[in-house]
Amino acid sequence: MMTVVADQEILDKFRSGDRNGAFQQLVEIHGKAMYNIALFTLDDEILAQDATQDAFIRIYRGLGKFKGTAKLSTWMYRIVKNVCYDYHRKQRPAGLDEEFDAEALVDTAGVDPGATYQSGWQHAQLRRAVGQLPPKQRLAVTLHYFQELTYEEVAAVMNMPLGTIKSYLHRAKAALAQTLGPEERSST
Repeated sequence: MMTVVADQEILDKFRSGDRNGAFQQLVEIHGKAMYNIALFTLDDEILAQDATQDAFIRIYRGLGKFKGTAKLSTWMYRIVKNVCYDYHRKQRPAGLDEEFDAEALVDTAGVDPGATYQSGWQHAQLRRAVGQLPPKQRLAVTLHYFQELTYEEVAAVMNMPLGTIKSYLHRAKAALAQTLGPEERSST
């Protein structure tokens, strides 16, 4: 995660006129995490790329007005979350429930083909299980466990009370424990 000092340096650089250089730093530091949040939320690589690009456009346009009341990364992750929710609303026909599948963001590269297969299978099981969670629980899991945000940061990104986030994560862990068999739980 980026420190408050680095946040301030990038903001100062942006506000002093080196907008492209500062913005490039943001993309380098946060691009993968932003894409992963979009991919996990939308479960479509092309939509995730588009959503990430749209989020970065919004960030570029709004960076000069960023007040610093939250961490820069929290503000950025909230923007990509909102863009993804906008995409999801546009894609979903009226009357359908809020559920949609998603893939987790775990690389399965390895040296040993047998180990790679086993690891890939385990990650696929985890992705399927996480994909069955309700969207807000899935986003909380993604932000906390895959992006390694604190409970407080997840609450800020999702714009929800801390207790709600803790409840989402508790329910998600219980659902994942029930969905994953003992062998999947012990191997993940």
